[in-house]
Amino acid sequence: MSNNENVKVEKISLSHRKIYTDILIDATPAQVWSVLIDTASYKKWAAFLVDIQGEIKNGAKITAVFQTNPKKEKFNTIEHTISVTKGKEFFWAEKGPGGICDNHHFKVEATNNGKTKFIQSDEIMKGITWLAGGNLSKMYANGYQAFNQNLKAEVERRFK
Repeated sequence: MSNNENVKVEKISLSHRKIYTDILIDATPAQVWSVLIDTASYKKWAAFLVDIQGEIKNGAKITAVFQTNPKKEKFNTIEHTISVTKGKEFFWAEKGPGGICDNHHFKVEATNNGKTKFIQSDEIMKGITWLAGGNLSKMYANGYQAFNQNLKAEVERRFK
């Protein structure tokens, strides 16, 4: 992990965990956003969240495809309805497998030095979180870091 990257996993209770990751990207928020919503290209560069089928627009239904273990061919596919603040963030907050409520955010923020802080955070609660929350939150944090690093590399490759 480099100096321009943060990761935090917090246990709120037995069935409630928060995951926070961020990374500094040498590009404008508009440039980062353009790559983030170019979901057709995810298959070429993204780790962990390897595909989003559907359009990143408010109220849209998307299908998120996760490869939780990069050493295995297995993919998990989950449908979500997303909320979008154009140019700033998108997220979903709904119940997924095992009754786990997932509150997954992707956010771009301008910094005062012309760069962008990309934040990917999640909150998992309810369902089987009491049983699997520790392992899931570690796996998610690792996956989000990999996605963030790949996003940074792709944005900087496209715009520098």
